[in-house]
Amino acid sequence: MSMKQKKTLSQKIKWWFNTRIVGFWRVKVSGYVKEKTAGAPDTISFNKNASPMQEPSKDGITVILTAYKRAEYLEQQITALRAQTIPPNEIWVWSNKSDVELRDISKLADRVVASNSNFLFWGRFALANLVRTKYVAFFDDDILPQPRWFENCLQTIESGHDGILGGSGVLLPTDGGYSSKHKAGWNGNHFDVPVQVDLVGHAWFMDKAYVNYMWREEPVSWDNGEDIHLSYMALKYGGIKTIVPPHPENDQSLWSCRPDFGKIVGRLKVATYKTKDHKNTRSEIVDKHTSDGWQVVKNKADFSLPKEKLFTEELTLFNQKLINNEQFALVRFGDGEMIVINGEAIDLSQKCNGEHKYNPDNEKDEHYRQILEQSLLHKSERYFVGLPCRCCVGDSHCDELRSQSQQSIAQLTWANIFVNANYPIFLAQTIDILKSKSITIVCHEKAALSGLPFNISNDFRVGANAWVDSYDKLLEQLSTHIKENDVKNQVFIFCAGVLSNMLIFQLSKTYPDNTYLDVGSVFDDMMDLGKTRKYLKGSKKRLKQVCIW
Repeated sequence: MSMKQKKTLSQKIKWWFNTRIVGFWRVKVSGYVKEKTAGAPDTISFNKNASPMQEPSKDGITVILTAYKRAEYLEQQITALRAQTIPPNEIWVWSNKSDVELRDISKLADRVVASNSNFLFWGRFALANLVRTKYVAFFDDDILPQPRWFENCLQTIESGHDGILGGSGVLLPTDGGYSSKHKAGWNGNHFDVPVQVDLVGHAWFMDKAYVNYMWREEPVSWDNGEDIHLSYMALKYGGIKTIVPPHPENDQSLWSCRPDFGKIVGRLKVATYKTKDHKNTRSEIVDKHTSDGWQVVKNKADFSLPKEKLFTEELTLFNQKLINNEQFALVRFGDGEMIVINGEAIDLSQKCNGEHKYNPDNEKDEHYRQILEQSLLHKSERYFVGLPCRCCVGDSHCDELRSQSQQSIAQLTWANIFVNANYPIFLAQTIDILKSKSITIVCHEKAALSGLPFNISNDFRVGANAWVDSYDKLLEQLSTHIKENDVKNQVFIFCAGVLSNMLIFQLSKTYPDNTYLDVGSVFDDMMDLGKTRKYLKGSKKRLKQVCIW
């Protein structure tokens, strides 16, 4: 039998410490023992500390901007805001969580709030409760206010039109749901007076006290519709109207946004309407509020609007120019032209009569693409640009095209100006006017002119893919014809697809004393080229369609 060896005094102390002290802490509080980290923790630092908050003021403006994935626009926005005729007291930036690197703009802005959660658009409105000025303004991250925007807002309020002011207003349909087909502001109808609407977006300006109404009720959706929710809550609980200040056609210094700023690259890159369809959600929000008693502006007995573009009246205006012998040019851009301008490959050469094709990797194609783009961007009081409308291509695409054209609304019209519900009017009225004109036509090489209801003085022919293959030759022929014959006060009709816009652009610049019309397919059937469009086939749906601006 072995004898148990006694522990020395030092061994007893060590055993007691390991079993009674170390063991206790390992078992009881191991969750609080922090292991040594492998590296320094992540930090966010700013180059500038914010100044102390100012005392509450009975005037002044605080701007709240947002940063998510388009922070590259912040510097331009802040520069534009500092240059306002009535500059803001402070500019704050709310930065939502994003997978792109946080940019330090603390030297540009007065205050920066960086969130590790994406609170979408709600965060900026929550932050607005902390401002100390009388007014607060918000801007989406692709909106660039023009120099007198704040001046415009304050003058609107002083003129008796206080409320939730905004840069892009929507008049909701009377039969429920959401639609932005009727808009006022920088990307809609440009009125010279304040206009009441149902909701506004892109840019907001209001008394700070009005922000409080947003939080009176839980939103119908946290994913979308903050603009709808704010306007209805303000109207329901405070009787506060939503208003778009004047956006006069001839003075863009008052506008809420420069039309071309950030609208193509920026919106295509990360805009939520490109990644998720919120139309149904927005309709549900509107319907929920209308069931709660919200009466949209159009349903009010005293509803009226300053004159806006109307489809039939627009054709009448061009007809009157022809009657008055006013010389002008009309180009029209459909999806086919816009695909080329945006550098996307397309091949319509196999369609009837052979249309255009474009390869962005082809150096020759790219040369002519640039000329086509110039025909979209050319500006003159006599130069009108037809674009697809929102009822045909949707709100977002329509707004993109109008912004991309960089044209004022006065120079824009419908690409469908001669067709759909206007086609019978074109046949009855426009053609009757043309019968008294001296006409030169540019059309397909297979076209038979004997079926046209008016006389042709001269004709020039094109084949397939003429925008590339025939442009230089035909421009020279037309220029020589006009110059050598001193052609003035005549009408040039173009039925040559993409090429039409390119030729009209060049000829109207050099020889402005004539009228140049791109009429597209309206004469195809008369020229024995076939019923190439649905309206030519007598489609009742097409012939009843009154396009909306």
